[in-house]
Amino acid sequence: MIGLYAIVRRAPREAVGARAEPLLEIGFESFCVLAGDAPPALSVDALRAHEAAVRRIAEACAACLPARFGAAAADEEALRRELAPRAAELLEALQLVEGREQMTLRVHGRGPAPLADAPPFGLRPSPAGGPGTRYLEDRRRARHLPELDPLRTALASLTRAERVERHSECGLLASVYHLIDRGSAQAYLRAVDATRLEGFRILVSGPWPAWSFAPEVAQP
Repeated sequence: MIGLYAIVRRAPREAVGARAEPLLEIGFESFCVLAGDAPPALSVDALRAHEAAVRRIAEACAACLPARFGAAAADEEALRRELAPRAAELLEALQLVEGREQMTLRVHGRGPAPLADAPPFGLRPSPAGGPGTRYLEDRRRARHLPELDPLRTALASLTRAERVERHSECGLLASVYHLIDRGSAQAYLRAVDATRLEGFRILVSGPWPAWSFAPEVAQP
């Protein structure tokens, strides 16, 4: 079994894995997969070592799609069978992240109720639109979080892509992932610090490899 670390355009020189093992370069027509030893048992130390190895790879490459901890394939041929049909998808993702890195926002506060908690359509008064319109609006709000639009405006010149993940745990409304150009993290942090959102607390971290913009591959 082989463990996956990343998909890149070109392999960095002397890349090593979480246990300092030399990485196998599995070449495709337009990209390269970096693989190493089979993943160890899940633990905090193993997760940190995997993340550190991926970060080293990402820092040495213009474009890097990180593989989650535990991503693995039986052997090189099995990996080729899985990824070859997805070559166009993976190349498009590489083009998106090239020269970029990820910032993460944790949004705490009260926001719109999760869609599953909404009252039945007939009990929701609305001056315009029928049940279908209200349902679509609920889904749009859940995905987009329009309450963050002032922050989006402040970050518009810096963000190249966005993904929003809603949460159901108390107090944590959502995680927002932004793809930014490398080297612009300080400007991003200043823009977040300068923007006030009534009723929300924003925690920002990064820059990170583009974890949230990488397609899932070879999951166990």
